[in-house]
Amino acid sequence: MILARAAQWSALRDELARWACDDTVARLWLRDDDAVTVTPALERLAALCSAHGVPYLVAAVPSGADQTLAAYLSGQPLAEVAAHGWRHHNHAIDTKTEFPAERASAKIMRDLSEARSRIETLFGAMAVPLFVPPWNRMAPEAAALLPRSGFRAISALGREGKPHEHVQTINVHLDIIDWRGSRGGRNPDDLIAELAGHLAWARENERTAIGILTHHLVHDAAAWNFLEDLFAETVGHPAVRWVRASELLSSEG
Repeated sequence: MILARAAQWSALRDELARWACDDTVARLWLRDDDAVTVTPALERLAALCSAHGVPYLVAAVPSGADQTLAAYLSGQPLAEVAAHGWRHHNHAIDTKTEFPAERASAKIMRDLSEARSRIETLFGAMAVPLFVPPWNRMAPEAAALLPRSGFRAISALGREGKPHEHVQTINVHLDIIDWRGSRGGRNPDDLIAELAGHLAWARENERTAIGILTHHLVHDAAAWNFLEDLFAETVGHPAVRWVRASELLSSEG
């Protein structure tokens, strides 16, 4: 069993060994999407992160987020909260996004301002001025309005390419959910290989923090098992540090 585990995680272990040889530390961070209230799945995520000392960012849907969620997260010192859209409604025709280019800028400004206000009111000091667009998509014209709404950064999915002109980009990179197949956890071998690849890229690209994306509401056994194994492999590793989103906001740009 131990040998099998070592073989399965060898790609990640080998990549982290390269970081250690360079006397550098890889930064990982966790973003969990779609929270609106307290559920057993959210409690399980919080307990798992707490057990390993891993900070996490809850991307909450502002229009639906309730006082129960705020009260619960206020007792979770590792948690931070960001706005995940406003209503998480699709307003596009050809793709899925709440903030397409064809949408009126006045309506976008209204939604962004209400999203920021709602998150700040509910979550106070836990609120991070980072915007998580639903489906990880947002037209550049809409992103340009983020600073006027009090947001300093945007977090989507993928390796940073052309940055947004007006805000910092703090993306996640590894989505653990198989959206086009089982809609549960992806194959762990694929996830491990992909994570190792992202870390190799980060090692050559200003040591970018690599983000892990989870969706607690749809986790199955495969998703939970991968997350627990990932924490076991990385927490305490001399070449890894799990960081808060707020730290990335202040240190990168």
